[in-house]
Amino acid sequence: MTFKNQLSFALLALTLATGALNEVYASSISVKCETRGTTRSKISVDGTGLTGTFYAIVLSPPNAAVRSKLPNKTADSNHEVQYDFDSNPADIAAGATKISPTYIRNHTVFGYIRRSSDGRLFGAMQATCSAK
Repeated sequence: MTFKNQLSFALLALTLATGALNEVYASSISVKCETRGTTRSKISVDGTGLTGTFYAIVLSPPNAAVRSKLPNKTADSNHEVQYDFDSNPADIAAGATKISPTYIRNHTVFGYIRRSSDGRLFGAMQATCSAK
């Protein structure tokens, strides 16, 4: 392979790698949470820059992970998905995934967004929860 061909191949590989990295960095996740003593736990997991169908998982150790309820969500026209986890019966009736009032421990929650088709992780974030 000539030097010119090697250089062209290297530039092509760099271009493809940069494009792949841009796809990864285009998606982001935010996690917000709050507790109200032992009477309520509330968590929101939001993803942006996504295309396809996804589900969310929350974890507040030592509790077990909780997966968002079915059906999985398809990113909207703004490439966003939003998931709510709550212990309030009214919010659960409105579509939030049920968690216990004491689910959040040590004011810490981890949130994850995964693609439905293959479980690929698109985002993970740790949040410190506010107490009200």
